[in-house]
Amino acid sequence: MSSRSPLPSVSTKTEPRSSGDMGNGLFATSDINVGEDVMHAKVPFVAVLDTSRLEDTCSGCFGKRQMENSAELKACTGCRVVKYCDRTCQSKDWKFAHAGECPIYQKVKPNVLPNNARAIMRMVVRTGRGKYSSQELDTLSKLETHMNEIQELQANLDRIISTSKAVKNYSETDMTENVIMTYAAQLELNSFNLTTALYDRVGLYMHPYAALINHSCEYNSTVGFDGEELFVKAIRPIKKDEEIFISYIDTTTPKQVRRKELSERYFFDCKCPKCADTQEEKLNFKEYSSTEEKAEKTALEEAERKALELMQTASASSTTPAETIKNLEKALHTLKSASGWPLTRQPYASLRDDLIVALLSANSFSKTFIHAAIRYLRVDPILYSPAHPVRHVHAWILAKLAIFLSQGYEPDPADPIQLHDFGINFHYILWYILADLASKQMESCTVPGFKKLVAANFQQVHAEFKANGIDPSTAKPLVSAEWVKLEKLVQFALDRE
Repeated sequence: MSSRSPLPSVSTKTEPRSSGDMGNGLFATSDINVGEDVMHAKVPFVAVLDTSRLEDTCSGCFGKRQMENSAELKACTGCRVVKYCDRTCQSKDWKFAHAGECPIYQKVKPNVLPNNARAIMRMVVRTGRGKYSSQELDTLSKLETHMNEIQELQANLDRIISTSKAVKNYSETDMTENVIMTYAAQLELNSFNLTTALYDRVGLYMHPYAALINHSCEYNSTVGFDGEELFVKAIRPIKKDEEIFISYIDTTTPKQVRRKELSERYFFDCKCPKCADTQEEKLNFKEYSSTEEKAEKTALEEAERKALELMQTASASSTTPAETIKNLEKALHTLKSASGWPLTRQPYASLRDDLIVALLSANSFSKTFIHAAIRYLRVDPILYSPAHPVRHVHAWILAKLAIFLSQGYEPDPADPIQLHDFGINFHYILWYILADLASKQMESCTVPGFKKLVAANFQQVHAEFKANGIDPSTAKPLVSAEWVKLEKLVQFALDRE
């Protein structure tokens, strides 16, 4: 890691340069290998929890210490809005910003400000207390606001104006409303989804140096968080002087969906190689020329429309867990029934992700395992590179399910597929997944907290095998036999989807 430090608490192998039509960007100052840090920010410019996570996540460590210690969180005795693991987390957050915002939170009780208002409030409070360096503020000033474009979208403009007025009113700051609006616009365009080491969203985060990284649907780096620390890691080898790119959106979606989202959310037309590639759609669907083939295309479009409607119905707040699962399963069947719909084309993949979450919430572990195994074996190897953190987290979920099933479970007679019919030894499946994850951590783009979890769990599982006189690393035929059974289960489930 280079000792280059463009801002306080930042280490990086990059420097800002002009990126042509995209304005400024970050460029590599040396060669960077897969899995290596492109940049590491130890302290955020601003980070806050989503309102829904204030109750279950520490506002000091953003859940990092909770992964190791599940002690009960304690609320701030002043505002009762934010909670902490202990005095260490509370003291750190108090010094960072909470000393200035706590009295404000008390004034607005019983209301709790939304996450974007709390983030802007933190920026205003920290600015007023001189908590930002001149370098940080200078870098922030160079970020885009796109105020001209925002002013053309009345809903966005109204939201920014009302939030800025509320922040100024509650904080009683001398800062002008226009400056606060600039903060709000910069936050809207340059914030990241703050996630745990397991990549679950918990809030929003902004760092002005990381915000200089431009988007490409063919990105070479990924972003992850370990508590308040941000990591940008190389997902493929990056040469010196090459520009750093991350993805602002889900790039597994079709080109027209990506370009629409980038235009509406970030106000630019993507011209990356993937969007310029006229072959992209042909990789997902065959070409349609005859009358029969055009009719087939129309049927596919209708299947997609029905599936999206079912997904939307499933996500409605009034829908019961059982109804959610039923709608998602029906959507899966709708796409599968449409001849020619690839397994990895969206919304098929996202639909399966949603179903896995819904089944987990309903404690339907055998069904969840089947869909997680399909994702692990048939979907992720196509959608994500070997170092991609999403692929590693999905493998981790499958491993955790294998742990549960290996400890014995009561099968549901109503399940259309009975796992015991396949005679799978989940202990060996678990060992293989963890061993594979552990062997790839050097080049993985996951964060240190995730790597620590993988290492600890693999050591524990391997030690349990050794204690019983078995070393799976020297019993490859046994492990391979179980893997063949898993492959058969996956194919059986896909044939009946």
